[in-house]
Amino acid sequence: MRKSLWAVAVCLAVFAFAGDSFAGNYWDNWTKGKAQGPMPDCGVNVLPLGGDQILQDTVDIYCGVKPGSYKSWINPKVMKIYKRKGKHYPDGKTGVLVFKTIGVVFTTDHKDGQPIYDVLTIADEKSVASSEPNHPLNPNTCKVCHETHGGTCKGFVCGNRLL
Repeated sequence: MRKSLWAVAVCLAVFAFAGDSFAGNYWDNWTKGKAQGPMPDCGVNVLPLGGDQILQDTVDIYCGVKPGSYKSWINPKVMKIYKRKGKHYPDGKTGVLVFKTIGVVFTTDHKDGQPIYDVLTIADEKSVASSEPNHPLNPNTCKVCHETHGGTCKGFVCGNRLL
């Protein structure tokens, strides 16, 4: 009986410590967005290739960090707002853009009607945002772009809403 209890205790301890590695990321069960694909190389003009201005600006801003390909995920709780390009999101997590090559995810959350941008590591979801002005991983760089592309960005969230 003692051995059985000891075995159960050991199993519980192992699962408790390993739980985080099995948990995955908070966006894993979200709806996959349309934004995905390889990030073009520095200097590529995407406009004649069918790209829009926000994609061109994204290429120009992020080519220095060579982010590789990306995928977007939208919180299903805000999907109706996102699809109709709504401007008023509830407080909470809204969407992410995942860059596996460099191991980071760009996040958009909302609080009191305002966006909160961050750059997290995929591995442990800790912030690696830069505080250096105009750095590609500075949340203010996200903010400036999201606020100046009115045709593509609504409610501080950008992208084609046709999933």
